[in-house]
Amino acid sequence: MPDSTIDSHIRFDIHPAHPSAVTAHLTGTQHQIAQAALTLHGFELLDQRPTTMILARIDHEEPYWTNQAATALRAEGITTEITPRLREAIKEEWT
Repeated sequence: MPDSTIDSHIRFDIHPAHPSAVTAHLTGTQHQIAQAALTLHGFELLDQRPTTMILARIDHEEPYWTNQAATALRAEGITTEITPRLREAIKEEWT
C-alpha cells in the first residue's frame, strides 16, 4: 500500500434527502485528485461545488459501489471515511 502522502480526505455518507444516493465530501489541499478518482467511480459534482460529489444509480447499489470506490482510493493513498449509517447500509447489502 502506498504511503498516504496525498493531502485529501473523503467522507462518504448517505444523502440526507435521497437515502438511496451517497455523497462524498472532499477536503484537503489536493482534493482535485480525489475528485478525479471519484469521477472514475461514477460520482458526479453536486451543484458545481468542487468539494461535494454524489453517486446515484438506477439499480440502487450505491453502498456497494461506494465501498468499492473507497477501497480503490485508499490503495491510491487517499484517506477515506465511511459514516456509521452508510457502513450499516453496506452491511445490509449482503444480508
